[in-house]
Amino acid sequence: MQLEEQSLKQITIDVCQSMLGLELNSIVPDMDATRQLVAMVEIRGCRHTVVEVFAGDRLMEAIAEAMFCSDRGSLSEEEIRDAFCEIANMIGGNVKGSFGEEAALSLPVIGQANDWPSDLPSGSLLTAFECCGHPLTIVVREVASESEVGEPLAVG
Repeated sequence: MQLEEQSLKQITIDVCQSMLGLELNSIVPDMDATRQLVAMVEIRGCRHTVVEVFAGDRLMEAIAEAMFCSDRGSLSEEEIRDAFCEIANMIGGNVKGSFGEEAALSLPVIGQANDWPSDLPSGSLLTAFECCGHPLTIVVREVASESEVGEPLAVG
């Protein structure tokens, strides 16, 4: 994977801070998949890459409120999920652009972060931030086949 951790951090900062005005502070990743949701996009080209964005309900709400310039508690579950998927889509699109090769970006999907791997495949990137008092974790990993992607369970 040609992408470096610092580039992934900068992409995430650009999307969240520059586009949405959300303050990010780097933290040590500490995944608790039982309380997280994941929005995922796939990048298909010369390589097959998955970009996963992990967050809890409260952070998803804060992201949606910033994205839609809405008051706290005024958005539907569907709007919150759409905003969370859009964050994954924007980060994934920037990751895809950093590869410098022809590739396609899938539509984002959202689901429970059930089977968080205890160790990521070699070459994977993991970065985490504190955003609105909650963890936001981004994982970029290459996969060899469809079966390695792991389908998130539908939420809702």
